Amino acid sequence: MLRRAGPSLRHFLLERNISAGHSSCSREAKMSRPVQARRLEGIDKNIWVEFVKLATTYSKVNLGQGFPDFPAPEFLREALMRALSGGNHMLHQYTRAFGHPPLVKVLAQFFEKLLGRELDPMTNVMVTVGAYQALFCCFQALVDEGDEVIIIEPFFDCYEPMVKMAGGTPVFVPLRPNPPKDGKLMSSADWQLDPAELASKFSERTKAIVLNSPNNPLGKVFSRGELGLIAELCVKHDVLCISDEVYEWLVYDGKQHIRIASLQGMWERTVIIGSAGKTFSATGWKVGWVVGPDRLLQHLRTVHQNSVYHCATIAQEAVAQGFQRELTLYGKPESYFVQLPKELQQKRDWLVQSLDGVGMKPIIPEGTYYLVADISPFKSDVPDVPNSDEPYDSRFAKWMVKNKGLAAIPLSAFYSEAHKNNYSNFIRFCFAKEEATLKAASDILQKWKQEKTSSARGVAGSAGKMADTESGVGKRPRGAQVEDRKVDWRRWKQERKAETKKWKEIKLLKKLDKQRMRELAEQEAQAQEEQKEDRGRPHTLSVALPGSILNNAQSPALRSYLAGQIARACAIFCVDEIVVFDEHGEDVKSVEGDFEGIGKKGKACVQLARILQYLECPQYLRKSFFPKHEDLQFAGLLNPLDSPHHMRMDEDSEYREGVVLDRPTKPGRGSFVNCGMRKEVQIDKQLNPGLRVTVRLKEPQNPEAKVRKGTVVSSQHPRAVSGLYWGYSVRLASCLSAVFSECPFKEGYDLSIGTSERGSSVDQVTLPSFRHALVVFGGLEGLEAGVDVDPNLEVTDPSVLFDFYLNTCPSQGSRTIRTEEALLISLSALRPHIEEAVKTPKGT
Repeated sequence: MLRRAGPSLRHFLLERNISAGHSSCSREAKMSRPVQARRLEGIDKNIWVEFVKLATTYSKVNLGQGFPDFPAPEFLREALMRALSGGNHMLHQYTRAFGHPPLVKVLAQFFEKLLGRELDPMTNVMVTVGAYQALFCCFQALVDEGDEVIIIEPFFDCYEPMVKMAGGTPVFVPLRPNPPKDGKLMSSADWQLDPAELASKFSERTKAIVLNSPNNPLGKVFSRGELGLIAELCVKHDVLCISDEVYEWLVYDGKQHIRIASLQGMWERTVIIGSAGKTFSATGWKVGWVVGPDRLLQHLRTVHQNSVYHCATIAQEAVAQGFQRELTLYGKPESYFVQLPKELQQKRDWLVQSLDGVGMKPIIPEGTYYLVADISPFKSDVPDVPNSDEPYDSRFAKWMVKNKGLAAIPLSAFYSEAHKNNYSNFIRFCFAKEEATLKAASDILQKWKQEKTSSARGVAGSAGKMADTESGVGKRPRGAQVEDRKVDWRRWKQERKAETKKWKEIKLLKKLDKQRMRELAEQEAQAQEEQKEDRGRPHTLSVALPGSILNNAQSPALRSYLAGQIARACAIFCVDEIVVFDEHGEDVKSVEGDFEGIGKKGKACVQLARILQYLECPQYLRKSFFPKHEDLQFAGLLNPLDSPHHMRMDEDSEYREGVVLDRPTKPGRGSFVNCGMRKEVQIDKQLNPGLRVTVRLKEPQNPEAKVRKGTVVSSQHPRAVSGLYWGYSVRLASCLSAVFSECPFKEGYDLSIGTSERGSSVDQVTLPSFRHALVVFGGLEGLEAGVDVDPNLEVTDPSVLFDFYLNTCPSQGSRTIRTEEALLISLSALRPHIEEAVKTPKGT
């Protein structure tokens, strides 16, 4: 850049350029070129930059920007002070790039409660510089050039520019207001998606949908039905969900925040975004996080490590301590997560009353910091400007902060360019403020109302005097007034009669519609019941194997891992019963009591059975049935079964596993059961506490009820009636013959299959129809070892014990196949034959 030349030099240069036939401007144009990247075009304007400046310059009361002006909780500030002044000097240095270990660990523990699934803190959680950076990582990592991203309007304003910066195309679908007809104030719940319109936005180009619940700016908390619709479309079109849940704890009036990742089929396609700023009222700390499956978060980690890389260690440490406190107090009255929404609800109600009192019509939010109000009655103060490019609410908000000293944000700022003018009669207020701040805002509004009232009276009085002066009459004759009020009563009665008739017709049509919908619902319910009967699975599959296979493991940890592999294999192939038999004569019949020695040798049958039972039990029931035990010390290494009966907290299902609670009930009122949901279930039978039961939940449920209703059914009911795989039972057998003789089915096993490399090839077999099939596996020494030590068997050839004796892996490349490998190989090889057999009528 050249220094500015003096007048004489400038004059000389100008003369020289003119004489050369070109100007200095053209030379500069040739020398310069755009410096900004094309991806920044059209996204340089930011509503917050403009309105924060206005609020700083003019406002007496700032209800615009979303931050509390009250302090963060004392326990959080104390945690920060401890981190700053404590002896751990490493808190002033870098920590783990993807999240301070104490923070990701407690977040994983917390979200395990909320989602009802096990989380790995190192792969399922990542800490970011606020939720803002979490969003940026999502769009940069998951959205590619040409991808479409569905955004629900109104939306937090950064979604659109972030999608564009990633090369994506935003596709907008609005929440449409449906005002109540009873004259009540509108609620954020009255703003709803049109299901057909939403479905029309999904296409083969759709990569993701952005969900913000509770929603900023409306405060809408999406219902289970609305989330179910979104989830169904995401699964159908294989679309990701970026779920912005920064206001998850700020929900009012007893509403429930439902996490879409907890719905069927959504965990693997959802990234949850959270914020310590909103959670703990400390927005300046800029600590956020993402929770989701590793297959998605691994790409977010790539963006994070190549951009921000690291978040402030001390802030993460303090937030970790805050969450640790809340984990201890979860659900208790003294929890900050319980107290904060109660305080904010009072502030919300105060602002609602103030706005309603002056004529602005507030939309009552179900959650968040924010409240949207209709400013239509105030248009006389700020007249609309025809053909203006700026939305009316934007001009109104600017006028209000400059002339009244009250800052708010126009709702049009939360809409796409094409839709800004469709919702330009609303402004957004933030009520997360001190009482003094809200009172100051109320005073401004009251004064404004008084000014409007005085002005209106003055105008009316002046107009009346002017009319009297022009007419020359001080007072109109009484007869003239009577003449003006004369009514055509015949015509009025006819119109009233026609309106009444029309109203009755509408009422009748509504009644007929309700009756038709009720009939359709009954027909649909009946059809569903018939389908369930058709879907039922009457046959069972049992597997028997020796506990001695654990002795082949090299350490206690590997014994546990081996047992976990067996459980996973059985769950994958829908095994209904696992029999662990003893081929060494230990004669153990129960897993109860102590277990001496968990080294390489020991009571392997007991340990294997205990671990299998532990893994089959849903996570929320394990504390009730599995006290701390040496056999289970490495259970944390085991992969979850993730079977259909392992439910998340908010997951919808017809059936649930539960434990009967020790709670007094009135005679004939049944018992209460913990089914791993937010509400307990009241069942139809009086049962002993501590009993595990299968519960069928009644539908429909009353959402306002304190408990849910259900009936106790057999653990076989989900399989036999609805065709659901509902886990396996575990049975201990003292020897191989006891596998058959102690069969739990009255008619016994009508199909038995032994597996051995000495058997016939599975490829040539045709299995008969059956009700209860049993597949038996040998240990390290094969089935022959079990036959030799069994005192009840007089045979030496194990093949005579079975209907079929099969080699399930002919021409194997290894001399040995381990039992856990044989389990997967055999069940995979037998599966098509079993499926064909159960199609065949019984007795054929």
